[in-house]
Amino acid sequence: MARVVVLAGGGTSEHAVSLASGADVADSLRTMHDVISITIDPVGRWLAGNSDHPGPAPSSVIDLQPEDIVFPVLHGGWGENGGLQRELHHRGIRYVGCDSAACEIGMSKRATARTAAQHGVRTIPTRIIRRHEYFADVGLVASALARAASFPLVVKPDSGGSSVGVYVVHNGREMRNALNAAFELDDVVLLQPLIVGAEVSVGVWSGADGVLRVSGASLLHLPSGVDAFSYEHKYAGAGGWLEIPAAICEPASTKLTDAALRTARAVGVVGLSRIDFFLVDDQPVLNEINTLPGLRRESHFPRLIAAAGTSYDDLLAGLVEQAMTRNER
Repeated sequence: MARVVVLAGGGTSEHAVSLASGADVADSLRTMHDVISITIDPVGRWLAGNSDHPGPAPSSVIDLQPEDIVFPVLHGGWGENGGLQRELHHRGIRYVGCDSAACEIGMSKRATARTAAQHGVRTIPTRIIRRHEYFADVGLVASALARAASFPLVVKPDSGGSSVGVYVVHNGREMRNALNAAFELDDVVLLQPLIVGAEVSVGVWSGADGVLRVSGASLLHLPSGVDAFSYEHKYAGAGGWLEIPAAICEPASTKLTDAALRTARAVGVVGLSRIDFFLVDDQPVLNEINTLPGLRRESHFPRLIAAAGTSYDDLLAGLVEQAMTRNER
């Protein structure tokens, strides 16, 4: 029996989602391991369980023991962009999931697309806008972008998840408002054409043997008149639902599996990831990868894995076992 330290929370827009995931993960693992739950509050204090007393600062992970296993259930920021993983690696502490290099790539939509494209995966045409360029002359830059645009467009921050800060825009005024909002979340914002196609996702995961496996697909069903899935659709009851498993016929299913494995191997996935695609004329087009997907029992990723025949408890047990037996990061 190992001691597993479950980290959840953090100072990002996905704090509440992370806490919900962390609670389910801890409850599942307690049947097999000695589990310590650590909550990182929005200002960065570490709290043991539900205690109101601040615990150690992030730099104090050196106090963990080499035999401990850290299970990050953090979304966004330091917990997902490779910072935590790099720190744990330097301290010689084992952990669940992707290493710092894979997390860093996965956190950036443009880095993910660039890496996957080099391995033969189709990606979305993207224009990159940087904060200093945009705010040097907002009116001039926004007008130039609008004149060159072919609407509708998608505006999204380069990093982040749960569809936070993602906007579908239909004219210059909407684009400028969306850019202003997206730059509140990131220093780099992406402009992409609105892809018309089925929105599908697959889970890629591995257990103790380290072999990457691919689930069947989910298919997103949006409410009538809605262009894109938002945070509210996922977590606030605004409609939309996921068909799991989705009925996707050949040859699209085989192409999707191949694209998912190519993407996962290109990024360097270990343990778990969810990869989102559009299906356009039966051809998968990569949207993004999530190297720390939500882990509530009823979250998207565990449902994909369950539909592939691996239960939630077995999924988590396998992830911890892989971390226990994998000595080199």
